[in-house]
Amino acid sequence: MKISFLKFKNAFPKNEQRKFTVDTSVFSLFSRNVLGVDFPADLVSFFDEMGGGYFGENDLYFFCDGKEKMPRDSFQEWNEKDFWRDIFPSAADGGPVFFAETSFGDQIGYRMVDGDCIYILFLIDTFESFVIAENGSELFERVLTERFALVDERRLIGVEKNYGRLKEGMHFAPIVSPMLGGKGNVENFCLETPNVHFRTAIATFKSIQKSGS
Repeated sequence: MKISFLKFKNAFPKNEQRKFTVDTSVFSLFSRNVLGVDFPADLVSFFDEMGGGYFGENDLYFFCDGKEKMPRDSFQEWNEKDFWRDIFPSAADGGPVFFAETSFGDQIGYRMVDGDCIYILFLIDTFESFVIAENGSELFERVLTERFALVDERRLIGVEKNYGRLKEGMHFAPIVSPMLGGKGNVENFCLETPNVHFRTAIATFKSIQKSGS
């Protein structure tokens, strides 16, 4: 059954002046040949119709194919980052492949489980992972249908009062990690590049594991 992206479009309108077209054959080849899993047909439909880049008030970023100058890593570059092996198994062994993220850097990805595709949300600042949809219809027609579906409304509005709409190529990231007792209040957030954000969070997680805290 064909997925309708109407509710998603209403919740996260695309900036037509910053729209990036996506060649989904690039995604499919990379996913299959490099990562070892098929790229979901539901996501092919999404990227063919919607393209990549920022959606809404820069609330969500969908990775692009690298053929145009982009504000973020391409889908291929991001999923080949060396730090993923410190967090998850490979995609071929059941680990996730990430195709989008929130303004706080939380990752939206897919995993193959017994031949079926499920969609997950990975929270980099707490190292928690949740299944958010069992299929593409549920993801785009039921989950991603309002702006605050994946983020805390008061936190996002408060952080945007301090910094404005998220700057392209950045994340809203905690100054003191929640893993070290950092609070979720607005004052504990700053702007960081995704690379710094992730590597800092991973180093914090490893340090806590090593200390046995």
